[in-house]
Amino acid sequence: MKTRNAEIVFTSRMNGHGQSDQEQKTTAVLRGRIGVSGSSLYLSFSDKIADVGPADYTVRISGNEALILRKGALPMRQPLLLGTTMDGTYETAFGLMETKATAEKIETVSDSSGNSGSVHLVYELNMQGQSVGKLTLDYHYMVK
Repeated sequence: MKTRNAEIVFTSRMNGHGQSDQEQKTTAVLRGRIGVSGSSLYLSFSDKIADVGPADYTVRISGNEALILRKGALPMRQPLLLGTTMDGTYETAFGLMETKATAEKIETVSDSSGNSGSVHLVYELNMQGQSVGKLTLDYHYMVK
């Protein structure tokens, strides 16, 4: 798979249940890579998790499914399938935790050249049987 350098603007929003007016939002502008293989779009980038350390991310999107992988600080693996609850894992200092995510939206948009576009993921997340809330992840990329 051929990949290209890209600037990725990543925005994460989380609304916790019972706290609809309490939205946690983070935005980061990152250097990363994008690639296309078959019908899948791949985004890869590194970021620092506050108070924990660096992490490498890979996000794969193909039609109505996606996979979010994080290696390094707080490793995680969360598959997403539109309208279906999927099992994942989240590793903390206290051990491996089970996650369940139900995707509400998995959308990709790109220009005709494939040099810029965006990915929009919305899902409900449960960890160890407890609702974490609704996560909205937006990745806007531009080839550099």
